[in-house]
Amino acid sequence: MNERIAVLVVVLVLELLGGLGLRNEAIAARGRIEVQRRCKVECNLRIRNCINFFNEVTTPANLQRELERRKQQQEIANLPQL
Repeated sequence: MNERIAVLVVVLVLELLGGLGLRNEAIAARGRIEVQRRCKVECNLRIRNCINFFNEVTTPANLQRELERRKQQQEIANLPQL
């Protein structure tokens, strides 16, 4: 009878320690998931900002302005030196 009680106590302690370990692992896993989620949100925000910047830079009006600026620089470079 004492052996059975000892075995049950040992099993109870092991289950308790195992349960606490699993609980701690579950909490740690949730933390890692949250970090990954925040990283994904930040990356998506950066991607959207880059796409918006690219679209702004490559609009026809901005491209035309850049072409005119380059043409003007070439004309200035081709002027005779005084």
